[in-house]
Amino acid sequence: MSDDLALVSAARINQYITFSSAALYLYDLLLTLGLEVDLLWPSKWTLIKVVYLLQRYLPLIDLSMIIALNWQFGEVVDSQVCEILWKTTNWFWFVGMTLSEGILMRRTLAVWGNSRKLCIALIISAICCIIPVYLFSGLYLESLTFYSISSPGLYCYATDQGHNHIMYLCWVFLTAYDVGLLILTAIPGFRAYKSGIRQSTLTQVLYRDGILYYVYLVAFSVANMFPLKKLPGDQGVSMLISTERVMYSVLASHVILHLREQAYQTQVVDVPNSIDIDTEAEFRRSAI
Repeated sequence: MSDDLALVSAARINQYITFSSAALYLYDLLLTLGLEVDLLWPSKWTLIKVVYLLQRYLPLIDLSMIIALNWQFGEVVDSQVCEILWKTTNWFWFVGMTLSEGILMRRTLAVWGNSRKLCIALIISAICCIIPVYLFSGLYLESLTFYSISSPGLYCYATDQGHNHIMYLCWVFLTAYDVGLLILTAIPGFRAYKSGIRQSTLTQVLYRDGILYYVYLVAFSVANMFPLKKLPGDQGVSMLISTERVMYSVLASHVILHLREQAYQTQVVDVPNSIDIDTEAEFRRSAI
């Protein structure tokens, strides 16, 4: 009985966190929609724009699926339906986070002047980190066993049979990668600060957002590790993943929107050569 109560309690907390994450995502979406319509939608179609739109709006799909699974059915869910929805949602999460990482990586490359050597190093590092994350995620999802149960607020359930240590490796790789990008962003930012040369507002945004956003993402990745051993079934694994997924989308989107907003407000643009802009208007139409 105590185990059942712990399971239902953990599942309920998980649902509240997921619902709160969805509310945060929708709030930010509405808050920045005006900027997006003015500064992004009129721009030419490029790879960066496609990646931005995908990582920005994919949460509408995966968050809707997980909320429908936990809040809307109101009846026992077939275990196969539960498995399909849960696995699909998780893959959407990781694909979306990967796309967001791509935008953040592009911004890190920008502060280093589009260094070719660094570009190659970042791509290799991304492959070495992202592929294991997908591999470990797939192994973990295959280890889950899904059940249909009838309990208020909990209509399907998965057990990982003690394999949640696999997810530790996912967060370790993500954390290591983000820490690396944080350091790479902080180095030129610190040098610019020590030089005493007055930086443009746009350049300040480039450094400030990069450093702060990576600090936030590293903190969320570390926080995701703590519930793994404390909560039953898959509840510890999924406790904060929806929040981190939303934060990746929100922060990566703000990188693009803040840069465009500052460029729009600035007549003379002083940014690294990696952002190929001749004028404010050209920047507004560009991919970044």
